[in-house]
Amino acid sequence: MPFESPEDIRREVAALEDIFNPDGGYFLCNKKKWSFMKRPPLHIIYFPIAMSTVSMGDFLLYAILPSYYPHLGLAPIQVGILLSVNRWIRLSTNHTAEYCYRRYPSNLWLISAFSLGSVVTIVYGLSQLFIIILFARILWGVSFSFIRQAGIMEVVNSSSDAHLGENMGYFRGITAIWRTFGLFIGGACHDLFGFSATLVGLGILSFLSVPLGALSQKKSLPIKDKPVKSASGKKRNFGVICCGFVLGLVGGGMIMSTLGLILKAHVGESFMIATYTIGVATLTGFIMGLRWLVDGIGSPVIGAVADRIGRQQSIRILFPLNALVLAAVSSFTRPVPMVFFIILFFICSTALMTLLSTQAGQGGPRSVASYATAIDLGMSVGPIIGWSIAQFEFPANSIFFSCGVIYGVGSFVAFKTFGHSVRYPYRR
Repeated sequence: MPFESPEDIRREVAALEDIFNPDGGYFLCNKKKWSFMKRPPLHIIYFPIAMSTVSMGDFLLYAILPSYYPHLGLAPIQVGILLSVNRWIRLSTNHTAEYCYRRYPSNLWLISAFSLGSVVTIVYGLSQLFIIILFARILWGVSFSFIRQAGIMEVVNSSSDAHLGENMGYFRGITAIWRTFGLFIGGACHDLFGFSATLVGLGILSFLSVPLGALSQKKSLPIKDKPVKSASGKKRNFGVICCGFVLGLVGGGMIMSTLGLILKAHVGESFMIATYTIGVATLTGFIMGLRWLVDGIGSPVIGAVADRIGRQQSIRILFPLNALVLAAVSSFTRPVPMVFFIILFFICSTALMTLLSTQAGQGGPRSVASYATAIDLGMSVGPIIGWSIAQFEFPANSIFFSCGVIYGVGSFVAFKTFGHSVRYPYRR
């Protein structure tokens, strides 16, 4: 297949030099250092730090609102709307972000997106009116469309195919580690200092994302939109979109938005450990924070392993595994095994998000925008479905059982879409 530019040739040669073993085999290791993994470019480090910093207020709402909403005078259905409206608005702004990313310099809109996200977090803490919080959530959805589009394409454009999964793992892993401390400390600060003070403080802190976001773009490579035109390529892109929808509907939608509610149903408003009283908001923040900590440590390794054994093969394994995990969670009522399987589910979900992002990124910016829109559609519908189950007073565990069924459908789509492995440059 002909290369389109000298830059393409340089990337392919660099990839082969990194992974070729002169003794006759092909491995994901550097021929000089014989290391399994390699450090990502600096701009891949800067960008996730900036993105996770500005996103802390958004993620903290998922830890606080499910147990705190009566104090704000909100109804359960209003909580579902607030936790999903930012995803609904992104259904129309994702492709706008893709257009701006291709047509205009990144710094012109990216810095504005980081700044807007910081202001929105402050607004969460300054107002308790539903309509104002709703408007702030809409603005956050707009800004995140631009931030996410830039982040995924930043990784794809600066990675060889041999290390794409690994670098995407670094991207998500650094984001996870950075958010871990924000979620855990934020949940604890909410119990100690209150809703308003915590979110205003996080909003001020998140202004640090502006210079980091600008710094990450200094070595940004130009984008080439290369949509796949073959019939099999179109089928695969459609499958990636469907899998992304399942991923957003279950993990980022139904479970993330109702986790505090489910824990509250099992442990109450608080519980005792030794002589200390632990609030349900602190426990929810701890679980979400532990999720990002474990994911942050494991994501780069998972990405590197997937590069070696095949990213599509990994997707086919992880989808049915998550379906089984969700079925197991729905059968438990004690907190300890429930928390264990919830964390296991989050780890598998992060691995799937990493691998599906690489599949979408290889299709170009338009493919990323479509994939992101599918995830956002799932995340938009998810909280409404989850909180509707609560509104009709079904058992809390029925949320996990429903999610397991949805993942079962996703497993079928994954097997049909990724049933044939792709020949990578480093394989014979």
